[in-house]
This record gives sequence, structure tokens and C-alpha cells, in this order.
Amino acid sequence: MQLTSARALVIGLPVVRQSGRMGTSLGTVVVTGAAGRVGSAVRVGLRGEVERLVLVDRVELAAQDAVEDVRQFDLRDAEAVTAALAGADAVVHLGGVPDEAPLPDLLDGNVLGTHNVLEGARRQGVGRVLLASSNRPL
Repeated sequence: MQLTSARALVIGLPVVRQSGRMGTSLGTVVVTGAAGRVGSAVRVGLRGEVERLVLVDRVELAAQDAVEDVRQFDLRDAEAVTAALAGADAVVHLGGVPDEAPLPDLLDGNVLGTHNVLEGARRQGVGRVLLASSNRPL
């Protein structure tokens, strides 16, 4: 998957001026589900567009660039979600259960996880949240 414009992912996000450098930046962007297929593509596309890229997933990830800050936890952990969103200008929420699963797993991963992201963003004053979903939200 190739992204033609990482900025298209955060439509309407105010551009933050970088101190001491020419150009503009999207500031701090948090990507949930960063280890997934779409999350991996978004990660690469946003790297040159941000001052800080916070990558969240329940599986282990390694930072591949100086702007990347990797966090490993489950989105069901509301406190961890809220902490990861501190200082964020935007969130790209891609985390969840993308495949067939028992209903309790789908509710935990897709509904509770999304609730925690939205509530954490509200508590931290994040200006933009981009929600994405598989065809298996429930």
C-alpha cells in the first residue's frame, strides 16, 4: 500500500510550525494498531511529516526512526491509552480485531478499545481523531 499524501490522513489538522527548521509539521501524531498492515503503511507515510510519531500496538514494535516513540499495551487499558495520548495533536486509530472472532473479543478489542481512545483523546485535549475500521466492528 502506498500513500500519496500522509497529510490526507489527517484532513483539516492545523499545521504546526517547527522551531528552528524550515517547513511545517503535523506535530505529534499517535497511531494505534501500528504493527498492522495499514498501520505499517501509515507509519512510513507519516515519518517525514511529524515532529513525533507515537506508535501503539499490543505486539512488540521497534522504533525505525528518530521521530518514533513505540508503546506496547492493549487498548483495553484506559490509563495506558490516556498516557500515550499526552501531547498529541492527532490520533490515527487503526487498532482493533480485524478478523472473525467471538463476540466478547470483538467487543473488547473494537468497542472498548475505541471508547478508550476517544475518551483518552477528550481527556488530553487532542484536536483530531481519525477512526478507521475493518468490516468486523461487531
